[in-house]
Amino acid sequence: MPRNHAHWNHKTVLITGGSSGIGLALGRLLAAQGAHIWLIARQRERLEAALEQVKASAIRPEQRFGAVSAELSDPEQAFSAVEQVEAQAGLPDVLINSAGAAHPGYVQDLPLETFRWMMEANYYSTVYLTKAVLPGMIARRSGHIINISSAAGFIGVFGYTAYGASKFAVTGFSEVLRAETKRFGIRVSVVFPPDTETPQLDYENQYKPAETKAISGTAKAMKPEQVAGVILRQAAKGRFLIFPAFDVQLIYWLNSRLPKSWVFVVLDAMASRGQTK
Repeated sequence: MPRNHAHWNHKTVLITGGSSGIGLALGRLLAAQGAHIWLIARQRERLEAALEQVKASAIRPEQRFGAVSAELSDPEQAFSAVEQVEAQAGLPDVLINSAGAAHPGYVQDLPLETFRWMMEANYYSTVYLTKAVLPGMIARRSGHIINISSAAGFIGVFGYTAYGASKFAVTGFSEVLRAETKRFGIRVSVVFPPDTETPQLDYENQYKPAETKAISGTAKAMKPEQVAGVILRQAAKGRFLIFPAFDVQLIYWLNSRLPKSWVFVVLDAMASRGQTK
């Protein structure tokens, strides 16, 4: 058995946003590597259909699966969902915070409700689920928390004032979480996926300003299975920063080393192509 397959074998993994996209792809791939999978998502019908796909990927009859429907931006529902999972499966070995949403637009056109929605869906849901599993992981002195951020979570991308701010928050939260939980034997990873072929991207593309389309159009969207595969390989190695796409990793490296003024020149030039069109 390949090393990363052995790493996930017999692990109990809780995945939020598991009814579609990267979350569902992670669930299927982990099931195919012998893990026990619990999914949390909002829409019950899609969640049940996703659970059947995950079950179909299992490699052993004794693997266990389950799903809980919850609105994770509501702290009561988020904590209750984790309690239900722990009652059925015990404390998860791994938490993957994949639930989220993106709604781009010009800052002057986005209502305040959108900014609140982005923070609740992307940042607070991550905080709630992490807080729910953390006491048990600390007592057990083991665990792995994997948070899904975005390239817009480390560099300011045109059109993403609401979404980018929430993903920057996820990145910052993950950095501090890593430092604070290391002494308890808990691993933390933060993922920066590129555009990925998901229902979320289809929704997002309806609202992207022309400048945003010009920037995102410089790279082809990855398939969720490709993104999930890289996440699991790098997480199995204990990586904190996980980059499913080389171009995003390169942008991160350049952004951290070049003067910000140089980075802005490049981003402004890319956005201006959309304005011209």
